[in-house]
Amino acid sequence: MKLLTDTFSSNKINTTHPMRIKCFSFIPAALLAALLTGVLFLSSCGESESKTLDEPNEVVSSGVPEIDELTRLLRENPEDPDLFHQRAAVYYDRGVLRESIRDWTRAIQLDSLNPEYYHRLSDAYMDDNAPMLAIETMEEVVELHPQRIPSLLKLGEFYLIMGSYDEAIQAFNRVIIESPNHPDALFMKGVTFRDQGDTTRAIRFLQAALAADPDITDAYLMLGHIFMERGSDLARRYFDNAIRIEPDNPLVYHARAHFLHLTDRLDEALEEYGKMHVQFPSYAEAFYNTGLIYMELDSLDEAYRMFNMTTQIRPTFSRAYFYKGRVHERRGDLQRALHEYEQALNLSPRFQQAEEAIQRVNYQMGLDS
Repeated sequence: MKLLTDTFSSNKINTTHPMRIKCFSFIPAALLAALLTGVLFLSSCGESESKTLDEPNEVVSSGVPEIDELTRLLRENPEDPDLFHQRAAVYYDRGVLRESIRDWTRAIQLDSLNPEYYHRLSDAYMDDNAPMLAIETMEEVVELHPQRIPSLLKLGEFYLIMGSYDEAIQAFNRVIIESPNHPDALFMKGVTFRDQGDTTRAIRFLQAALAADPDITDAYLMLGHIFMERGSDLARRYFDNAIRIEPDNPLVYHARAHFLHLTDRLDEALEEYGKMHVQFPSYAEAFYNTGLIYMELDSLDEAYRMFNMTTQIRPTFSRAYFYKGRVHERRGDLQRALHEYEQALNLSPRFQQAEEAIQRVNYQMGLDS
C-alpha cells in the first residue's frame, strides 16, 4: 500500500516576501500536500461568504464604529475617494466583500489614476470568486500605468493563478524590460515554467532570481524539489540554504527531512524529524512522517506513538487516524482498527482508502452485509 506521505508544493509562495500578492496570503501556513506537484493554490478564490451591511451613507448604525465614522465623514465629503478607500478596507478586513467592492469602485470613479485602489479592488474580486474581474481590473491599471512594476507583477501572478501562462510570461517580461534583474519577476517566471513542466527553464530563472536576491526561500525550496525529482543530491544544498535563511520555519526543515526520506536515508530522516519534534512541538506533520518511516521499518509501537501524537496535536488529521488503524490491523486488533478507520472517514468523507479499509476489516470480522 502506498504511504500517504505528507509532502510539499513547490508552488506555495512565501507571503512574507515583499512583492507577493495578497491572494497568496490565504494559503494555509501549515505544510500542505503537494509542494511537489501543483499549481498555485486558489484557496483565497473560493466561494464567497461575503456579508451585506446597510447602504453606505445611511444614518442607520452598522454596528461597527469605524465604519459609522467613515460613513458620517462621507456624508460631509461625498466626493472624497480616500474616504471610500478607507471604508472599503474596513469592510474588506471584516470579510464584507461586496461592500468593499462597491466602495473601491466608487473610489476609482472619483480618482481613476490611483493604482492602489485598483490593486485592492482586484483582491476583493479574487476573494469574492470573481477572478476574471480581478484580472480586468489589473489590466485597466496596467493600461493607465504601463511601466508600473508592482502592477505588472500582480497582473502576471493573477494570470498564473488562472493558468494563462503565456500572458503571465508576457507580464513578467515587461517587468524584466524595465528592470532586468528584478528578483520577483525572475522568480515568478521560473514558477510559471515549473507549472508548465519546463523544469530546465524553471531552473534557469529561479537561479537568476537567487543571483539577484539570494534570500528568496521559495526559490531554494522549488529548486530543491526540482532536483529531488531528478534524483540529484543538489537538492540537499538548496534545502540547506532555505534553512540558513529561515531557521525558524518548520517548512524548510520538513523539506530536507522529506528529501532524506524519499532517498532512503531513513536514519538521517528520523534524526531530522526528531530535531523538529523538539524545535517545533506543535508541527503535526513531523510526527506523522516519522510514523510513516517507522511503518516502513515495521516498528509498529513507535509508529503508533507518532500517529497518536499527531492526532493529539491536530485532532482533524484524518490520515493519522487511518495509519493508527493500519497499526491496529497489522497487530490483528480489528475492532480498534475499524474505529480508527471510521474516524478517518468521518473527518474526510471522500477518503477512499479509509472506506476500502472499513470494508476489508468488516469482511474479516464477518460484519459485511
